[in-house]
Amino acid sequence: MEKLKVNIVITKNGNQGFICSCDYPFKEFDLGGSGDSVEDAKADCFTFYDEMRKEYPEDNLPDLEVEWAYDLPSFFDRFDFLNVTKVARYAGMSPSNFRHYVAGSKPVTQAQLTKIKQAIEKMTDEMRASSLTMSVS
Repeated sequence: MEKLKVNIVITKNGNQGFICSCDYPFKEFDLGGSGDSVEDAKADCFTFYDEMRKEYPEDNLPDLEVEWAYDLPSFFDRFDFLNVTKVARYAGMSPSNFRHYVAGSKPVTQAQLTKIKQAIEKMTDEMRASSLTMSVS
């Protein structure tokens, strides 16, 4: 059976953790999940989907192929190895303000989000264009 392609958006839910929401119009239910972290929310979403597959076997629900989208707090929760201060500086932004955006305590404008996305894309491109090698001693 072919996989079903869906878009799932993960957003910070105030002080309640994170939520997943899917745009696909399932016949019997709305797909989503929640958790204290992005990974917990993803797991809850998949657990719920598995439960719906059992509850509605006649719908013959396929495996999912997910394209994930994140708001800024969710992105930095998911990729928690990124240094927020250094990403802010790379984007030419105030690290203090940037930390507020990442925490979700201050709204980010579309212009600021575009600037952040461009900085992350540039970092990604630079890393792709690089390789590691053994040092010669």
